[in-house]
Amino acid sequence: MKKAKLLLPLILLFGIPVMGQVEHAATPEQCRADANDWDIPGVAVFDANTIAFANLPATLVHNPTVTAKMLESRIVELNQCIKTDSLQAGRYSQGSRAYSIAELSRMGDFMGRHSLQGQFYQEDEQGKR
Repeated sequence: MKKAKLLLPLILLFGIPVMGQVEHAATPEQCRADANDWDIPGVAVFDANTIAFANLPATLVHNPTVTAKMLESRIVELNQCIKTDSLQAGRYSQGSRAYSIAELSRMGDFMGRHSLQGQFYQEDEQGKR
């Protein structure tokens, strides 16, 4: 629960500015190919309760080959894909959410390892946002 409270401000801090940083529009074909490569469940099998999708954020958090910058880049692309490929917009939306959760979880872990939660809460109480 404590981690969830920490993640909400980070979502607002990093999630909103990311939306406007897309450099190019991916084609529907590119969106689908990347979503497949990134193991985002397909539309035909998509169900928020499936094990494959439910495990995606945890898999990403501990994946040593996917850096935080890669997570961020994929979030940006998936958010663009929502607009470019409306047939699979739900897939990209859920994928973006999973990638955001993974990125924010890594940020929370970083804050924990460096004892930054206290400073975060103190500054937040002071209205620094």
